[in-house]
Amino acid sequence: MKIGIDIDGTITHPSSCFNYMNKYLGTSIDFEMASEYELHTYTDMEQIEFWEFMVKSGHELGIYRESIPQELVKQHLWALRKQYDLHYVTARSEIVRPVTEEWIKQHELPLDSLIMTGSHDKVQVVRDLSLDLFMEDRLENAIQIAEDTSIPVILFDAPYNRRPLPENIVRVSSWDEAVQTIHKFAPIR
Repeated sequence: MKIGIDIDGTITHPSSCFNYMNKYLGTSIDFEMASEYELHTYTDMEQIEFWEFMVKSGHELGIYRESIPQELVKQHLWALRKQYDLHYVTARSEIVRPVTEEWIKQHELPLDSLIMTGSHDKVQVVRDLSLDLFMEDRLENAIQIAEDTSIPVILFDAPYNRRPLPENIVRVSSWDEAVQTIHKFAPIR
């Protein structure tokens, strides 16, 4: 079985970006009350303006460097790698590949396949890699993948994605729960 795995909010803890913004940008976002995925909505900037600022000021790289991994993700990814083909599929742009690979190495995570889409649309990657299952935290991505490809999607729970889900999306609250769900969809090799 081939599994696609998002990085931000799935491998990394979903509060990482919000904590970074509070620490370095002077925001005071309560993660548990964060109802929007898009970070610019917590500022007075439009999305393009926000990301231009983040890139030019070095904060985009900072967020990625300082993100913390989800609890037990390292152990679970290594165990899954023994049984399945893992592909990290991130909306991060190709320009941040070195920082992304450095972070993966720093946290001793397995790395066989890293696809940097540069956009939230991951459907074509799912098709190109013939993925059988996808793991995501952004609700809109999960719905698009589930509807356009018909593969099951595991959605990591976060305050910003708590809305009703289509049938082939399963919400989980931990990596322990995610692995149990994966094994329901595919037998262990």
